[in-house]
Amino acid sequence: MPQPARCLFAVIEDLLFRSKVEAAAASRGIAARVVTAKDALSAATERSWPLVLIDLQSSTSDPLQVIAELRGLHPTMPIVGYCAHGQLQLRRRAAAAGCTAVLPRSTLVQSLPRLLADVGAQIAR
Repeated sequence: MPQPARCLFAVIEDLLFRSKVEAAAASRGIAARVVTAKDALSAATERSWPLVLIDLQSSTSDPLQVIAELRGLHPTMPIVGYCAHGQLQLRRRAAAAGCTAVLPRSTLVQSLPRLLADVGAQIAR
């Protein structure tokens, strides 16, 4: 497995988004460690990750609880949540739970290159 410093960490259940995140990260030489919400805390205890992506509309977990627990472990770790564009209340609740940024699902795919460039810059330091 790649060293955590060369990875982004993602809590994504959706296989389509998982493959998009993994492909975009791989194109920049960054591995994506994708886990289920159930495994998020054990993976997060390894270290503070350069970037965490989390699906706020997971049907198998409580993403807001996962965010709060991740934030408790790593107060400054960047956490980017995403959900459907019209989910304004969920976006507000995610920000209150500790998300650094909350993006519409459609914007996440477009924003991945910028987010991954930021991760790459952190790795290069």
